[in-house]
Amino acid sequence: MQPRSSKRLITKNVTLKLPDDICRQARHRAVDEHKSLSARLAALLERELNMRDASSEKPKTLIEALTLPEMPDWFHEKKLALEDRRTIPVREFSFDPKEN
Repeated sequence: MQPRSSKRLITKNVTLKLPDDICRQARHRAVDEHKSLSARLAALLERELNMRDASSEKPKTLIEALTLPEMPDWFHEKKLALEDRRTIPVREFSFDPKEN
């Protein structure tokens, strides 16, 4: 069993309509974990909500992913401009070894 905290949680009563077989299985799982059905369902909902919150975080840019914490401050302020592909001259190439 998990230790109870000294803080009292504010709870709300909610009525759910569940199919009998799902309700029966959920009760058995709750009993196996030494929890009430309410505590088991609350834990499942909390886990689902936490997973969604974690997945909704803004993904890092490539520069953020490659930056180490010890980088100097000026490094983060640099705008790394990529060349415009339209200004790069087209180079002819061939896979034929005789032409190289």
